[in-house]
Amino acid sequence: MANTGATPSAGGTGSTGDATSAGSTPSAGDTPSTGGTPSAGITPSAGITPSAGTTPSAGSTPSAGTTPGSGGTSSNGRAPAAGGTAGTGGTVARVFSHPGTPLTRSDLDTLKSYVSQGREPWKSAYDQLTNDGKAKLTYAMAGPYATVSRAPDLNLWAWRNDMVAIWNLSRMWYFTGNEEYAKKARAILMAWATTQLAFSGRESMLDLGDYAYMFVGGADILRGTWPGWTEADTATVKKYFKNVLMPASNPYGDQQFGAANKGALALVSLGLMAIFNDDEEALNKVVYQARTLAHIGLRNSNDIGMLGDSLRDQGHFHGQLRSLTMLAEALWKQGIDIYSDLDDRLLASGEYFARVNELVPTNALPFGTTDAYYTADVTNRGWDGWGGGNIVLNQIHAAYVLRKGMQAPFIAQRRLWMPVDGNSFMFLKEADASVAAPAPQLSIPSAIPLTSGLSDIDIGGATPAGTAKYAAGNWTVTGAGAEIWGTNDSCHFAYKALVGDGAIIAKVETVQNTGLSAKAGVMMRTSLDQGAPRAWMAITNRIQAEQNMQKLTAYGGSNYANKTLPIANTAASYWVKLERIGNVITGYLSPDGTNWAATDVGRIDGPLPDTIYAGLVVASTVNGTPGSSVFSNVQITGGDGNAPSVIPAAPATLLAEPGDGAVPLRWQRSSGATRYMVKRATSSGGPYTAIATDVKGGSYTDRSVANGVTYYYTVSAANSAGVSANSPEDAATPAHPMVNVAAGGSANDSANNADNARHAFDHNSATQWFYKGVQGWLQYDLGHAETVQRYTVISSNDLVPRDPKDWQLLGSNDGVTWQTLDAQSNQTFTRRFAPKNYAVSRPGAYRYYRLNITANNGDATFTDLAELGLFVSKP
Repeated sequence: MANTGATPSAGGTGSTGDATSAGSTPSAGDTPSTGGTPSAGITPSAGITPSAGTTPSAGSTPSAGTTPGSGGTSSNGRAPAAGGTAGTGGTVARVFSHPGTPLTRSDLDTLKSYVSQGREPWKSAYDQLTNDGKAKLTYAMAGPYATVSRAPDLNLWAWRNDMVAIWNLSRMWYFTGNEEYAKKARAILMAWATTQLAFSGRESMLDLGDYAYMFVGGADILRGTWPGWTEADTATVKKYFKNVLMPASNPYGDQQFGAANKGALALVSLGLMAIFNDDEEALNKVVYQARTLAHIGLRNSNDIGMLGDSLRDQGHFHGQLRSLTMLAEALWKQGIDIYSDLDDRLLASGEYFARVNELVPTNALPFGTTDAYYTADVTNRGWDGWGGGNIVLNQIHAAYVLRKGMQAPFIAQRRLWMPVDGNSFMFLKEADASVAAPAPQLSIPSAIPLTSGLSDIDIGGATPAGTAKYAAGNWTVTGAGAEIWGTNDSCHFAYKALVGDGAIIAKVETVQNTGLSAKAGVMMRTSLDQGAPRAWMAITNRIQAEQNMQKLTAYGGSNYANKTLPIANTAASYWVKLERIGNVITGYLSPDGTNWAATDVGRIDGPLPDTIYAGLVVASTVNGTPGSSVFSNVQITGGDGNAPSVIPAAPATLLAEPGDGAVPLRWQRSSGATRYMVKRATSSGGPYTAIATDVKGGSYTDRSVANGVTYYYTVSAANSAGVSANSPEDAATPAHPMVNVAAGGSANDSANNADNARHAFDHNSATQWFYKGVQGWLQYDLGHAETVQRYTVISSNDLVPRDPKDWQLLGSNDGVTWQTLDAQSNQTFTRRFAPKNYAVSRPGAYRYYRLNITANNGDATFTDLAELGLFVSKP
């Protein structure tokens, strides 16, 4: 059974597996430097120092029209995005919502009403909370300690247990109105806030991110709802967060976040504490980082919804997604909508996560992080740790389905069986009409084609002199040079000066075989002097990628700045990219020019030059022997745009979803495409009919479909040069969801134990019907007749031999005379919480439904199941 409110178990937290994959774990002495810690008064561009001509976009510009309610909180419990106190210089200070990290007073009131009404699954999940030892007044505080550390671990479990207790006891106060719970929660919080002086260790951000919604959320509930809370209490907690926990959320220095999941955990920790601290500057920084840092935030994703850790393993994919979504939800409660970013990217990621873990055939694309670049999916698809995502998927469902009226079919499928435990019920909603303003559009450097204007220089004694020539869409760069790997800097560089933020993109088509280490790629450097601070991304004759950042501060030190990476090609042909935003340079790889994975990130320290030099680099690695490399699709900020248009490649993959009267589609966009054509057929392979010919983005929803019909889709990309071939095909069968009518009635079983039987009908797989015997029946009285067309049996989180094996589904209108509606034998469940759906063979209108179990899977004493669902068609 789920341990409500319990500390996350090994294997589920961002802590497990947060060691990097084999071959990339920093060794002793390679721990990232902390020398880049930002000083007070960091710029609003999230610590990325603005370069000339760059306007930071903090993502928290107030929107008008929201009037503050009592205590500065709006009537719907959301902080007003405008109407705050005017600050210096005529700016408007944000009025923060408390509570709101991420639950508002309105959220809490709704939950409390559901529990008091006995509504399921909220009531059964709340009962789990009340049975948790960390939610009881008898809980014995495990700390406090002056120092807590993660990797190495010191006093860590004491801190974890007490943070969970703060969360649980604060909630118990709100649900019961018993102030003793609030007093105890406050006592634990204040004890830590006045004792702990440091949270240290290489992985401190993992626990802070995992537990942020608990310790910040608990503190915020007390602050916003308990009359016994004082301003002095708020000041004490703010000091604790600012001086002890926030520095530990990112101990590696400004912008030097760990990869993907690790960095996302840091962001959610920093963001939630910034909200509690009413620290607008710190919150603006987090918002900007979450929206711009391509190795940890929303941009650490692709068009179909893969995140940086999607191909690492499903647990870390979940951790990254949960952190970004928890942050997005807390920001929404402060009036900031980042859910809308990147074509509703969190919805795409939630659907991709749900789809692959529901074991629906799903294409994966090469992707990765600063830890590793993955060219194939060998992950544990079918993962169901941490309740299968029962917090994050419910938050995404509320954000997009309830608030925005969108569809999330695979999340809906997964929600039918996910357990609702003593934590996750807090994020389960039936309705949500709250609003927030989309964050301002970001200024991400763009790059356009370049056909002329590159200057040539031979660096580090490279000889003979190299050249760079453009013809027919390609650049041919010839040069020698000893090597650019590591501290070496001997190459031919064809460059352009860039003022302010900028980017350069190129596809390396060929690398001349002057040696296995011969390489070609893109480079940015702060000057043309040999040994200047620089970054490069290149493809080598070894058919691999190499990346290097010299004299830049990189997370992981030289282990991460200098790295070889696999590519998903059998020839030295791949896309590379460098991007400068402020004082951060990010290196990317891509198989197609749109599916960019940020694999290297470095910070320029010291004086920030307005001008940097970006261009194409070639090193033959045999100085005196020039090598020629061919580049296509060369694009740079400030390019001339004169390259001839070429027909784009077909979208790399397409995903179709089985909505209700609709099929939502997403595809990986194609480089150079200006529009997309969506085509549909009723048989695999076509013939296809175009249903949309001028789609501008990477998504489309087909609403001209009939439920129950299978449709086959493909997408082609187009521009002025022509239309691409078709993308890979995907199919979906839209369907109207059936309704589980096993609610509001009464349950019983053959042991006449109604309390036990009701656990099978509380819409919560976290509870179970546990029956002593290998044969017996489980029954539900609807109170009226319904024609059940489908029923679902969900296995419990118990021993496999106790699963039902043989049974009959019976129907009756008087509870005496029964009709056999369906029979099954030799049934097995492949995992815990596994739902199995069955069509009713002989449906009819009945008041009573009974599952008559005649055998289990081998246990001699007990039989159990989590849920029995009775489904009917409703308008």
